[in-house]
Amino acid sequence: MKVLKNAILTAGIAALGFQAQAQFTVVPENDPNFKLKFIGRTNFDAGTYLNRNDKGTYKNGNDEVDNAILINDTRLGFVGTKDKWEGKVEVCYTNGAISFRDVTLKYSFNEHNRVTFGNQFMPYGIKLTGINYKFTEDPSVDYTFCPSRKVGVNYLYTTDGLNISTGLYSNGNVDKKAYNQGFNAGLQLIWRPVYNETTVFHIGGAFLYTDKGSSENPSFKGVVPASIEATTLIQTGELEAPNYERYEFQALFIKEKWLLEAHFMGASVNTEKRSNFSGVWGQVSYQIIGDQQKYNKVTGLPITSAPGTLEVLGRVDYLNLDNFGNQTDFELGLNYIINKHFNVKFNYVVATGKDRPDITEDRTLNLIQTRLQFSF
Repeated sequence: MKVLKNAILTAGIAALGFQAQAQFTVVPENDPNFKLKFIGRTNFDAGTYLNRNDKGTYKNGNDEVDNAILINDTRLGFVGTKDKWEGKVEVCYTNGAISFRDVTLKYSFNEHNRVTFGNQFMPYGIKLTGINYKFTEDPSVDYTFCPSRKVGVNYLYTTDGLNISTGLYSNGNVDKKAYNQGFNAGLQLIWRPVYNETTVFHIGGAFLYTDKGSSENPSFKGVVPASIEATTLIQTGELEAPNYERYEFQALFIKEKWLLEAHFMGASVNTEKRSNFSGVWGQVSYQIIGDQQKYNKVTGLPITSAPGTLEVLGRVDYLNLDNFGNQTDFELGLNYIINKHFNVKFNYVVATGKDRPDITEDRTLNLIQTRLQFSF
């Protein structure tokens, strides 16, 4: 019943998407400076774990991990622009619940300076792209340390050679009430010594300070980078700490069909003895069919390749949660960008959790999955 409900909702959004694309943007005759564009996306996911037991499932603690077919991340919204202002609202339907995602208001002083108010990702990690990054799911290291959207204000300065992004945000979530929500203060710097039509090289770093207020105590966990089952391999549990810091260092290189990227991420939590956790991940991509990897200098991240592109990818990430264990993931991917509305991804994942407290044996999961994504 849930799959049928999602399918009906998805079909409606797809129809609206095609209609919106046919109209492209709504421009009132009495105000040509105002434009309204509908946006949306939905994911069709399927996958299976390869090392299953005789019952056809893989035993994971008290849970049974099995095959899955999901239509579980459907989004619909709009972007309105007028002069130097831009407003965005996006609503998401996932896991049987409706929630707001991006709800922002932007003001661009000029082509280099802008300020953004609202519920948004902070300048840390790779979630600024707004869609899953090359593979069907983000790497475990980024999932572990990159926080969810927060309400706040962000200032961004962008040129061909430099990005400076800083902001102040609440530490609470929009759907959770707390008297003292604490705050986040973030800063990200990206320097591009090489930036032209065929080649990009950038290095950068980010720092994020969190005062948790009366929000929940921080916790970190490593999950299998899979959409079909959010299986946790290692985790810290809640840590008694009033504040903590997160940091990131990154390097990216694009040369025509090639993409090379590496990130080092970590957290230092102000517990009694101060706990330190870290991880590193990297990926390589090559376009078998296609002319150029695409890059967005505003986010400092690659974006979806041009229609007709076929690319092969490899990724590895290693997460170390100190006394709580470590996790290593190896992933292979194949992406085909059918057109501007549809793309399909195939992933093979090997994820291993080791040195976990109170668990003597290591756990290794092998899975394959695919995603058909529709967007407009």
